[in-house]
Amino acid sequence: MTDTLNVRAIQSAVESENLGWKVGSNELTAMSDADRAKRLGLIVSDVEMARLKAETNSLAAAERSLMSTAVGAPAAVDWRNKGGNWVTSVKDQGGCGSCVAFCSCSTIESAVRIKLANANYAIDLSEGFLQFCGGGSCGGWGLTSGLDFAKSTGVVDEACMPYTAGNGQNMNCASARCSNWQSRLTKISSYTGYSTMQARKDALATKGPLLAGMAVYNDFFAYASGVYVKSASTALAGYHCICCVGYDDNQQCWILKNSWGAGWGDNGFVRVRYNQPALLIDTDWSMYSVDVQVGPVIYNNITVSQVYSTPHSKNGWAYLQGIGWRRIHPNANDGHTNTLAMFAIAVAKGRKVTVNADGSYIYQAYLL
Repeated sequence: MTDTLNVRAIQSAVESENLGWKVGSNELTAMSDADRAKRLGLIVSDVEMARLKAETNSLAAAERSLMSTAVGAPAAVDWRNKGGNWVTSVKDQGGCGSCVAFCSCSTIESAVRIKLANANYAIDLSEGFLQFCGGGSCGGWGLTSGLDFAKSTGVVDEACMPYTAGNGQNMNCASARCSNWQSRLTKISSYTGYSTMQARKDALATKGPLLAGMAVYNDFFAYASGVYVKSASTALAGYHCICCVGYDDNQQCWILKNSWGAGWGDNGFVRVRYNQPALLIDTDWSMYSVDVQVGPVIYNNITVSQVYSTPHSKNGWAYLQGIGWRRIHPNANDGHTNTLAMFAIAVAKGRKVTVNADGSYIYQAYLL
């Protein structure tokens, strides 16, 4: 693999400026400038740049007025290791400017897992549906355009409309999506922007991963590990949507999930130093959390390892392996007492169950 990006010059700049991150050759450094640009896809006109900046300033003013009552966020948060891994697998957008769909889906997927209180919940949303049914193209999309479509329409699962745009060809929404797509939608009810450092950290600590945008410079493509700091002379390549999954005050950095495959960076992730104005990520642009609409989910073939109840009326619990503790709803379909007794039988006889549950309650269960 021959680099078209001058990795040796990037390495020299990182060393001479004492930036401290590791440089490496990869699939992207071997591409032409035009092909690398296709790995981005966040469209930001001058008007949009001004609007995002104004929105960020307005939000920041409101956030600062509330800071006196805010509870300080912890020194570090990483949703890949927060009592489980709430972050879904790294994907590769390929040679299509669909980063907005990828970072939007990543943010929504983690929000669903968090809402269900189940880090193991299997969810894989369709970036192809979001990008090409929502109004985007391989030429790119706006920063919150995917969230707007996820709110108005929703996004289907990957199996309903598998992503095939990695070759740079737009997908045809009507012909590519499954026939029952309307019954397979995951929707968000709202999204919220955060503009001060403290508000972003508070949101990451309490709500989950956030959608973010950033300016990408040529040396970023050659990132391998460490905390990325832009070198002085590197050129702007374009703009990119990326999912922020955490932060680390000890290293003074954001932890970001990219959409360039697990072979790029640190297994597909990158740490980026705070307060780099040229990158825009935490100086000019907001980060966004999502509120997802999630009802009870059917879990099949589940082992019940413990049950618990107190003398208080209708206060029974079951520990579902791979899911965690859930309280039996006081108005469970088959009655609270009957459902609790069924779980006790499941534990005693080693029988598995099917349950209908959300992040808090069990609504119905069946012995298998």
